[in-house]
Amino acid sequence: MERTGLLEILKKVINPLQSFYHQKRDKRLFQDHLRPTDVFLVGHPKSGNTWLAYMLAIVLYKDLEHQVTLANLKEFIPVIHGSDGAIARFEDIPNPRIFRNEWPLYPELYPKTVYILRDPRAVLTSYYHHYRVVTGDTQTSMEEFVREYLVNGCIRRFEPQLIRWDKQVSEWLKRAEKNAVRIVKYEELLKDRRKVLEDLATFLEISPNPNVIAIAVKRGEFKEMRAEEEKYGAESFPGELGLRGRFIRKGTADGWREEMSPKVAELIEREFREAMKKVGYI
Repeated sequence: MERTGLLEILKKVINPLQSFYHQKRDKRLFQDHLRPTDVFLVGHPKSGNTWLAYMLAIVLYKDLEHQVTLANLKEFIPVIHGSDGAIARFEDIPNPRIFRNEWPLYPELYPKTVYILRDPRAVLTSYYHHYRVVTGDTQTSMEEFVREYLVNGCIRRFEPQLIRWDKQVSEWLKRAEKNAVRIVKYEELLKDRRKVLEDLATFLEISPNPNVIAIAVKRGEFKEMRAEEEKYGAESFPGELGLRGRFIRKGTADGWREEMSPKVAELIEREFREAMKKVGYI
């Protein structure tokens, strides 16, 4: 018992020290490999991150031959969720590099950020379906899922690093007042993808051919993306996961109304009212 107790005490001392050391090492690695032209695409999961990254990759790489797919997207716009130092692995990517990061560690150091925003009722509806496909959990109801998320700010057994939607949005709105942050709403992409992509091209300081923008707009249609997922698959649902569900689902602004009960929607609205009002969702 004494030895067990001593081991537990040592773990409590050593684990935080190891964590601190790893964070310091990761931050140093990140700073050493960060470029002033780097761009970070940030947003709560299921806010349209992959959709926007897919179209940006087509524009950035002038993809006229359909080299970029939903299955190989990370080869062009890497995923570094919660591991900012991972940018060191992508020295061969030309400027400007774009990285996707749903839980950034050092956002205050980012030269430029594109923050994508979506109605939280739609976000949590889509996130619930994503959770079910990835985990295979068919027992947890949407109401149970949402309640757990609202209490903990995440689903701890799934993605414990996640920052709750309202807190994340408030942080990025403040950050946008002082830093190079471009906020893009999912609903704006639905309304006019061309305009959003042209604005982002200016923000990224690239001058794409209008034909490339047109191709990105066309391939960004949901029927086109669904067909592509059928043909190539999707990076988030590789192999067997692709048989459980589709990554590209409805792609609508208010599809949540058909799947989420008014009771659950009211829970979200009550919790997120202040942040939702700031960004026009109430």
